[in-house]
Amino acid sequence: MVFIEQGLRQLTDATRERIPEIYEEIRRRLRAEAHTEGAPDNPQLSSAESDTILASLNDVLTHISDPNSPLTRASNEALREVRVSVQAGVGLHDLLHASRIGQSVTWSFLLDEAYRSIPDTQERAAVLRHASARQFAWNDAVSSAIVEAFQQQSAAYALQSHERRKMATLNSLLAGLPVDTAVLDYSLRGQHLAAIVSGTSPESVARTIGQHMKMSLRPLVASTPNGMGFLWIPWPRRSGPPKDELGDMSVAEGAHVAFGTVNEGLEGFRVSHRQANEAHNVGKALELSITWYEDTSLEALALHDTAAARAFVHEELEPLGDIDDPSNVLIETLRVYFTNGENAVLTAQKLDVHPRTVAYRLRSAESKLGAERLRRGEFAVALRLGRLVSALPREDVGPETNPGLPTPAL
Repeated sequence: MVFIEQGLRQLTDATRERIPEIYEEIRRRLRAEAHTEGAPDNPQLSSAESDTILASLNDVLTHISDPNSPLTRASNEALREVRVSVQAGVGLHDLLHASRIGQSVTWSFLLDEAYRSIPDTQERAAVLRHASARQFAWNDAVSSAIVEAFQQQSAAYALQSHERRKMATLNSLLAGLPVDTAVLDYSLRGQHLAAIVSGTSPESVARTIGQHMKMSLRPLVASTPNGMGFLWIPWPRRSGPPKDELGDMSVAEGAHVAFGTVNEGLEGFRVSHRQANEAHNVGKALELSITWYEDTSLEALALHDTAAARAFVHEELEPLGDIDDPSNVLIETLRVYFTNGENAVLTAQKLDVHPRTVAYRLRSAESKLGAERLRRGEFAVALRLGRLVSALPREDVGPETNPGLPTPAL
């Protein structure tokens, strides 16, 4: 057992030397993976997050190296981040997601240092088993503390004003926590269409929707201090699909509205919001004024692992030239061609070119790719994802951690 404790101290000492590097990697992963609305624009939240990362790294390494150290439930820095997050409208799911990213990155560095500093295979395996158990215990305690602190802070924040009570209630509701929803003045029964609004007020969007449908609606509207708006429309059963009813709707210049799909009941309330959130992420990347989840579900899925999406698109489209070049006429022609049901005449009309030009470009693409590859379903998917991949910053890579967890809160 002595050699294990010595190995743990050796491992954590070596890892502690790399804290600045671990910190930068965690921050990079958070920027790439977290889907918290408005967080990057909130200096107070960003500062609290940075303090939490450094405090947590020191705490977990101390607990791994010293079995007699008390199991810290959460640092003061982490509790401050929870308080600031609740006030900024960040949800419980996002906090836990960020915590899991930190835990994952830390373990990766521990593994790396174990292979660097402990050459004996059996000794290294024994040390890593103990390190894993202690990190898991620390992670479990801290996650429980985050949930408890979030509930306490949400309750305290809810007392401050009606609007804040509404936001706190929505955060808890979307996180799957039991909560009294009377303050929302909105029935969770029936069908719901959720939307996320930026660049304009959600109230104005709700009025526009009511005018288009020529009926009086009682939507649920909420806003965060950073200007992000959230909207739920009680969708009438006698109405058609939202995209058919609202297809010609327009919004103010610079505004963006992202819609989920119509879903039923409390779970549908959450699902439609999650879909709207994912559509909003796609819409921001592609600079769309109105985004429908049903049109962007593939792109939303790709955003959960942008590194894999980028690699897939490059592998499929590389023979056609630079996918990031907006003047790449082969890729643009093929994209329009497949979007319009492989109709060359319609493609020519959309591109405002002669049909012979389209035919020439198709032959050119076929000569570069081969006829069989051109007809593969994967190729059409890569064309569709190409615009999204080109719009994303190069550093925006990394898989979403466990996307099957509860619906993200506001």
